[in-house]
Amino acid sequence: MEGGQKENPGARATQPGQGGRYVTAAGSRKIARRKAKGQRGAAYRVTPDLGDDPFDIDVAGRNAWALNGLIGAAGITPMQEPTGPRWSAHVFALRAMGVPIDTITEHHEGPFPGWHGRYVLRARVVKGGAA
Repeated sequence: MEGGQKENPGARATQPGQGGRYVTAAGSRKIARRKAKGQRGAAYRVTPDLGDDPFDIDVAGRNAWALNGLIGAAGITPMQEPTGPRWSAHVFALRAMGVPIDTITEHHEGPFPGWHGRYVLRARVVKGGAA
């Protein structure tokens, strides 16, 4: 090597022409990750306020936790549930399923004044689906 630099075998392993090999530590085991099973969540019936057709969705895990928090509430802010998960990620996932959720920007005071979002459900949501 030039300039007294040590060779890095990991850098060489992924270069073109090297067969796409990756270097693993000697004596380490390759542990396959378990694939997530098709988890079916709870069924919900969503009837949008704007008169759109009702539809059913299946929601599981933290997204179901967030949806349950929005049902019957006048809106939820991350400040109300500071120990909860990242609300924006769950609202994004629920919106992708077609659930109408508005974000209202509000000012807050206190030791760290600023702005926060309030997530408001704009639909009637009933757990249990069409049944």
